[in-house]
Amino acid sequence: MIWKTIVGKIQEIAAMFSLSANSLLILLVLTKSPKQIGSYKYLIIYISVFEMCYSILDVILEPMTLSRESIFIVFVNIENAYFSRNTYLILISMWGAFFGSFMGLFALQFIYRYLVASSSRLIKTFQSYKLFLWMSIPVLCGLLWGFASYFFEHPDNQFDNAIRGVLQESFDWKVENVAYVGPYLYRSANDSSSKQIHVLNTIGFIVIFAISNSSIVLTLYCAIICFFTIKSHTNKMSKNIRNLHFQLYYALVTQTMIPVILMHLPVITLFSCTLFDMDLGNASSIVNVTIALFPALDPFPVMFIIKQYRKEIIKRLRSWTKSRTTINTQVQMITLRF
Repeated sequence: MIWKTIVGKIQEIAAMFSLSANSLLILLVLTKSPKQIGSYKYLIIYISVFEMCYSILDVILEPMTLSRESIFIVFVNIENAYFSRNTYLILISMWGAFFGSFMGLFALQFIYRYLVASSSRLIKTFQSYKLFLWMSIPVLCGLLWGFASYFFEHPDNQFDNAIRGVLQESFDWKVENVAYVGPYLYRSANDSSSKQIHVLNTIGFIVIFAISNSSIVLTLYCAIICFFTIKSHTNKMSKNIRNLHFQLYYALVTQTMIPVILMHLPVITLFSCTLFDMDLGNASSIVNVTIALFPALDPFPVMFIIKQYRKEIIKRLRSWTKSRTTINTQVQMITLRF
């Protein structure tokens, strides 16, 4: 229970940082973006809005994760909740849908950078109404993730009995007071020690696992291709455009390392342990911390690597520091007089 309290506080603090940092980034994008950045600014705003919504839902639900052998669940305590268990199942599935959308957003960013760097004709599709078609890819990933969670990985009596003991032991919670979604892949057959694959849970697991792995593979592939494409085209670019391309690329690389470390690797580890019937124990709840930190840290690479944004932040910080120094000096002078 102490760990649950700690995780809850981290989620609250991370949500505050996420809302503040993403709001600042949106303001910088709208007011200080270089002209050469093009439609990429809309992607930045799009991602920031997603992250802010995700942080709000995360701090409202305060979801926990649990991994035991072939079981992996995301759950919340609903003992004193205002809504029904089914309502919370929908909200948890929505939380998962945001996670799935991020998987699509990571890949979409690198696809855009590659098209810009290679001067592909497809880049024009980001400058027309077709931009909304590109932006629908993360939404589709999220819908698939949420749909798979709610319809294929919902609770049942056998699932309740399987997690009843561990919930009581680890959290002192009754399974009846918990809403959860997740896969329970290998289940004991009736009156038998043998295990059978649960078809519905497996279908949902495959959908989610495929989205996660496709995202990281496509992201890494486009990142490598994008880097060499930018290097091969540097001689054809003006100095300003070349510098901007590398600024955007380095921002994107840094911005990608954050979700890879905080989201991809922890979740893929959990999925792999579930697939191979391995028990992570209480260590699985660390994922709650890493996932909560992601939207709080994600805006900073763009803010500090893009020159125009960095200069504006430094300018405002210097102005604020100078004004604070002036106020303190005036207070000291007044104090000395009296």
